Amino acid sequence: MLTLCAYYEGDVPEGDRRRFDDHVRNVHLPLVARYPGLHSLRCHHGTPWNGAGPDHYLAFELGFASRADFDRAMASDIRRQAREDVGNFLPLFRGTVRHVLHETDDIPVPG
Repeated sequence: MLTLCAYYEGDVPEGDRRRFDDHVRNVHLPLVARYPGLHSLRCHHGTPWNGAGPDHYLAFELGFASRADFDRAMASDIRRQAREDVGNFLPLFRGTVRHVLHETDDIPVPG
C-alpha cells in the first residue's frame, strides 16, 4: 500500500482560518476524493499536545492499494483540477507544504 501525505508546516492567520478550513473541507477534499484508485482519504488537524502547539496546521493522507492506482490518480484530470484549486486557499497559509510518498504497512492491533 502507498500513502501520499501533504504536510502543511506552519499556520493560517486567525482571521483566515474559517475561510481556509471551509474551502479545504467543502471544495478541495471533495475533488481529491474523486481521484481514481484512491481507497482512503484523511485530513489531520494539528492539535496542541504535551505543552506545545502543533508544528503542522494540517496534513492530508491519501491511501492507494498499489503503485498502479497511485500512478493512475497522479495522471488524472481530476488531480489537475485539484492542483489548480490549491491556488484558491494556499495564499492564506503561512508556511511550507511538503509532499511525501510512503510505503505503508498496516499493523494489526489486539482487541
